[in-house]
Amino acid sequence: RTFITGRSAGGAMTAVMLATYPEVFAGGAIIAGLPYRSATSVRQALESMFQVRVRTPSEWGDLVRAASPHRGPWPKVSIWQGGADRVVRPKNAEELLKQWTDVHGLSTRPDRTETVDGYPRHVWLDGRGEEMIESYMIPLMAHGTPIAAADAHAGESYGVPGEYLIEVGISSSYHIARFWGLVDTRRDAVRPPRAPAATMPRQQADLEGGSTGGALPSGGDAGAGRDGRGGLAGMVEGSIRKALTAAGLMRRR
Repeated sequence: RTFITGRSAGGAMTAVMLATYPEVFAGGAIIAGLPYRSATSVRQALESMFQVRVRTPSEWGDLVRAASPHRGPWPKVSIWQGGADRVVRPKNAEELLKQWTDVHGLSTRPDRTETVDGYPRHVWLDGRGEEMIESYMIPLMAHGTPIAAADAHAGESYGVPGEYLIEVGISSSYHIARFWGLVDTRRDAVRPPRAPAATMPRQQADLEGGSTGGALPSGGDAGAGRDGRGGLAGMVEGSIRKALTAAGLMRRR
C-alpha cells in the first residue's frame, strides 16, 4: 500500500528506492529519471543524464537483484519521459525499461500499445495478465512533469503549470494513480492531445549553451533567474549550471 514517485533527481532516487527496498513498495513512477546504478557519484550522474550509460537488460537487472536479498514480487513501475528533454536524454527511459523488464522477467517488447489522451502508452503484462510496467514518451515535451490543467474531459483537471510542470494535455499524476489501482473510473483511452508544448523552457536551452526565443509552455517564464527574476527555477538552474561546469560538462560563460 506504499508508492513512490519522483522527477529528475527524484526520479533517479525513486529507482534507487525501488531497487534497494522493493519489499516496501507496491509501485513506483520514474519521471525523467535514470536507471538504478547508472551512477555512483555526482559526476557520473551528470554524465549519464547527457551521454546515457548503455547496458544490456540482464546487466541492468543484475544491478537491481544485487541491491537487496529480495527475490520478488517486484513493484509495478511507471516510466515517463519527454521526447524533447535536453536535461535528461530520452534514451535513459529506454535503459530504465531494459532494467525493469529484466527484473520482472519480461520481454523488452511491450505486450500492448494503446493511445491515452493522444499519446502512446506501452504496457508489459505478467503471466497472469496484470499490468506490471507502463511507459509514456511525450514527443515534444521538455524536462518536467506532464500535466493536464485544462482537461475538461469528464470534469477532470489536475495541476497548475509552472516550473517543470508542463501543460501537454495528459496528467501523469492521474494516470500513474490509475496504473497503481488507486483510481476507480472509466475514461476513453483514445483522445487527441491539446496543443503539446513544442518548445523547451529557457533554462534547458541555457544548459545546452544557447537560448531560445520561442514561446514557452503555458505557465509563464520557466527561465526565472536567467534574467534576475529569481524563484525556484533560477535556484535550480544555477545549481545545475555550477555542477555541470565543475564536472567539465559545460563551458563557463
